[in-house]
Amino acid sequence: MLLKQKNVSFEEYAVDKTPGLRNKMIKRSGGKTVPQIFIQGKHIGGCDELYALERQDQLDKLLSQ
Repeated sequence: MLLKQKNVSFEEYAVDKTPGLRNKMIKRSGGKTVPQIFIQGKHIGGCDELYALERQDQLDKLLSQ
């Protein structure tokens, strides 16, 4: 929702509907929960971390890189 409010395009992967994709994303991110969020290829964590970056006024900086 936050990314939509900021008019940021993003790609969402349905790990529950694509066989093998969940394991691939776990290996890539190290996280087992969804969402796992990457900005410019950098793993930032999940939803809590995304909102923490917003509260710290760091999210817009990452999005503009």
